[in-house]
Amino acid sequence: MNRKKFIELIGLGTGGLVSSLPGYSFSTFDEPHKRFDSAARQLNADLVIAGGGVGGIAAALAALRNNLSVILTEETDWIGGQLTQQGVPPDEHPWIETHGATALYREFRNEVRAFYIKNYPVTEDARSRKYLNPGDCVVSQLCHEPRVALAVLQAMIAPYVSARKLTLLTEHKITAADVTGSKVKALKAFSKQS
Repeated sequence: MNRKKFIELIGLGTGGLVSSLPGYSFSTFDEPHKRFDSAARQLNADLVIAGGGVGGIAAALAALRNNLSVILTEETDWIGGQLTQQGVPPDEHPWIETHGATALYREFRNEVRAFYIKNYPVTEDARSRKYLNPGDCVVSQLCHEPRVALAVLQAMIAPYVSARKLTLLTEHKITAADVTGSKVKALKAFSKQS
């Protein structure tokens, strides 16, 4: 099974992930209770993901790397969920540095470390550690500032935003769905920016 088919199959069962259909549409409104109509701004994509937390970003990147177009909505004004908004460190198993992680999560972890080495006054001892723990705490093997996680996540999606493969809609709340049977045909979102 290829990834595109896998994403289509899991789309309706993952909470924030919505599978696409040919002609899939997404509407964003300036008024929270406005009906689906032609006055709404219509956007189309292969996949719409409601929620720009770490899981939403991972799903978006997986889809984008499989050449799907993606709309990603986030209710707040920045991505990353608890990792970037509440300072909650990654929750992981003790062997995370050697096995049991996806390539994408490993890339994120490496980029967090590289961000510190490039942008912070890191000691030579810390710089030489293969698995630098910037916060040097025991809660996680990668304790770091929320703003660093945000910078890394933004850098990871930037090429797709620039290429217009990813439409990132911050301050957009999903308020309704047009559903036929078990298929979601369209979503309605309220823009908090208006």
